[in-house]
Amino acid sequence: MKVIIAAVLGLLLLMNGAGMVQAEKATIDVPFDSVGTSCWYDQIKIEYHCTWQGVVEIFTLEDLQEFKDILSKKTYDQEIEKLNKKALEEISQEKAKLTEYEKIIIEIERKLDKGIADASDATLRNLLNELETCQQGMDQRTIHIQTSREFEISGFKNLITNNVKIEGLLGKIAMSIQECKAQKEVFKKSVGYENFLTGKDDIQYSLSQKYTENIQSIPFDKFKQTTTNIDRSLICDSNQHNTQYKKDFGCLVLYDGKTAEEIHLENRKTFGDSGIIKYESPLLDKYNEFMKQYGNKHATDEDKKLQAEIAEPISNEWKENNYFYQNNLE
Repeated sequence: MKVIIAAVLGLLLLMNGAGMVQAEKATIDVPFDSVGTSCWYDQIKIEYHCTWQGVVEIFTLEDLQEFKDILSKKTYDQEIEKLNKKALEEISQEKAKLTEYEKIIIEIERKLDKGIADASDATLRNLLNELETCQQGMDQRTIHIQTSREFEISGFKNLITNNVKIEGLLGKIAMSIQECKAQKEVFKKSVGYENFLTGKDDIQYSLSQKYTENIQSIPFDKFKQTTTNIDRSLICDSNQHNTQYKKDFGCLVLYDGKTAEEIHLENRKTFGDSGIIKYESPLLDKYNEFMKQYGNKHATDEDKKLQAEIAEPISNEWKENNYFYQNNLE
């Protein structure tokens, strides 16, 4: 930063009675490395002014105290203002580097210095000053059964001895401490998972990948769509379930290759809906025809004689061929 500082030298020129001019020599301490000097004489006020010009870094407070007597009040105040501004900028930069917890600690320490902090403030300060981390699901035992994460706890041991209310940030850290204690118990009890394979080492072998790698068990279109259809094949195609159970389950039951609905339509077409059972038989038709034409008539003597003549040769033939009957005659 280029700073131009003027050191004013007032030299009183005295004239003697003979009209001779006398000059006074003076040595001036300039508080910086000078790179140029200019002087001029004010004939009206009879003053001699000189200006030293230089390039310097900003003054330190010690520099200002040392050269306070030779600096003007305006220059001194300006340099003090620059120092204050720079100090505030440095404080702001350092504060920006602080974490939220560090800012809280500084604020609590400020309250402690003023004597307005309570027990909760002091306990929270102790918790934050001894922050640690606890891991979950990040070791060979718990990685198989827990989601990997890391959370903050505190190593402060006297939390339970302080009569403070567990709430806010203090309560959050207190709960995290209890969670970490529980995590240690999980670690102890999950020793059986320590040798489980995970990640790339956990390979699921499948014969379908080796022998039917180009065959999908589910059609791709059905794999993407949402449906309420149920695969009933295990019930409907099984012989271990009766017909009524299959029908109740929604299976398509066939009788001689026909569904129950198809059989019902055929019966309806054949027998109608009157409820009367109709049945056709050629033998029954001949019987009915016989009863109409002959069976219902009363036989006359001529009819009986005619039937006896027809039956006589039949009877004689039977007798001749029946040895049991011949033996009885003898």
